[in-house]
Amino acid sequence: MAVDESNLREEVLRRWAKLKNEREDFVPQWLEISRHITPASGRFLESRNRNNARGRWNRIYDNTATRAANILAAGLMSGMTDPSSQWFALTTGDENLDQSYAVKQYLDQVQRILEMAFTRTNTYQSLHHGWKEVGVYGTEAIFIAEDARYGFHCYPMRCGEYCIATNFRGEVDTIYRKFWMTASQLVGQFGRSVCPQAVRDAAATEPDKEFKVIHAVEPRRDRDPGRRDNLNMPYRSIMLLVDSGEGGNAGILEETGYNEFPAVVGRWGATFTDTYSEEAPGMIAIGDTLQLQHEQLQKGNAIDLQVDPPLILPTSAKTAEVDFLPGGRSYIDNPSAGSQVQSAFAPQLQLQYLVDDMEKVQRRINQAFSVDMFLMLAERTGNMTATEVAERHSEKLMMLGPVLSRLNTDVLRNFIDRTFNILQRAGALPIPPEELAGRPLSVEYTSMLARSQRAVRASSLDNFLQRVGNVAQFDPSVIKKINSMNVVDEYADYYSVAPSCIRPTEEAMAALAQEQQMQAEQAQQEQAMQQAQMAAQLAKVPAAGPENMAGQVVQGIRQQAEQQGFGGL
Repeated sequence: MAVDESNLREEVLRRWAKLKNEREDFVPQWLEISRHITPASGRFLESRNRNNARGRWNRIYDNTATRAANILAAGLMSGMTDPSSQWFALTTGDENLDQSYAVKQYLDQVQRILEMAFTRTNTYQSLHHGWKEVGVYGTEAIFIAEDARYGFHCYPMRCGEYCIATNFRGEVDTIYRKFWMTASQLVGQFGRSVCPQAVRDAAATEPDKEFKVIHAVEPRRDRDPGRRDNLNMPYRSIMLLVDSGEGGNAGILEETGYNEFPAVVGRWGATFTDTYSEEAPGMIAIGDTLQLQHEQLQKGNAIDLQVDPPLILPTSAKTAEVDFLPGGRSYIDNPSAGSQVQSAFAPQLQLQYLVDDMEKVQRRINQAFSVDMFLMLAERTGNMTATEVAERHSEKLMMLGPVLSRLNTDVLRNFIDRTFNILQRAGALPIPPEELAGRPLSVEYTSMLARSQRAVRASSLDNFLQRVGNVAQFDPSVIKKINSMNVVDEYADYYSVAPSCIRPTEEAMAALAQEQQMQAEQAQQEQAMQQAQMAAQLAKVPAAGPENMAGQVVQGIRQQAEQQGFGGL
């Protein structure tokens, strides 16, 4: 079905206005967070330089929240996507299929290619930026574009410069972004023939003149699935100038498409009906941060009042030189009896109460950003196992569990899917084996935080088994309720043990049955040998006849030995 593009520009601008209106309720809170926690981030105003952070840094009198936000971003980076360690693995989701040598080899090669691509590109810089954005504002967005040199390139976005929308599943499938490009950049990327006359003129005389650009990516409603050109892909992409200076669709710079949604959008605490996250550490801590800034300012004022209080002087001292430095001397005529220099008031402020309250506020801010746990990870990562992390911070891991699961799904899985598809279309991945024909791949996360989450569940299983063992001291029959084979499988899953190291339950039960049979046969042979040895010894005992008791015993043993194959004794 053909698409009517006569009003394409107006359609994009109308939806941009609508998405901005839906986002408007969050902007005041985001702006407060930007002012008092992360002055260098956030793009909320129309003017190009209105969000300059240099002046806003001077409003921060206590950097506890700023430092906590940086620690959270670094903690998520090292705990979830550490570039120096393996934080993900590819799997088919089928244990039997994963054991195929060809499948193992293919998955290992693909994983290595992805890891090298992440290191070669700006992936990890973009992820770190995203972890900070989602921790402070509750929402992050990274645009992943195909790149002729590196395969793909990431464009991390700042809060306030983009709008998003979700589909009926609550998944983000639309992103609109407004940003600035110079005239020379526009001509270089899109060509002179596409750019409006205003851009071409500026490129010739003012190449650094900036123009506002909107990039809209959304599902394509009308397309022909049988065609594979850019205008029939599942997602459409439109680039246009906001102020083109010409009518119609003259401001449209490019219309193309994507096979999958090209942006990775993560949300800290959004529910099904939420577009933007309603909760994040930065949102939780902003009230305490404002209180802490106020208390720091008040503490400074209190110190100034005690060190340099306002004074009441006689009028005769108005034109005289007065020296209030230590050891200073001032000579003033006092015609009025009793006239003297004195303080306007004598402040006796108890700053310790203020300092104690500030320390409590600082602790609340650090707790909101999980600073203690992430600092512990940073200080002892080399010597601490995931089990130790879980034991020391099981409560915080349980609180972060839903958030980490959401970020794994919304950010990391989509990031790997998008980059995998780009590299596959570019021919950078090996040909999959026949066993994987039509089989989707899934991602298993093996980062420190992922292992720590599983270790929390393993700790619960440890406690359960220990308590059952205590009961078994009084009633051993309760052990029969424990399925030891399933327990081993659960431990292997919790600690991310390679499937090749664990036997399937059926194979283990068969091996156990074979071992028990061999033990039974061995015990039977040992018993027969003992009887044979006893028969050989009794053969030396003289037997007068059957009526003799000794003779009867010897004869019975000999008969039993003959029946068991030891007739030569």
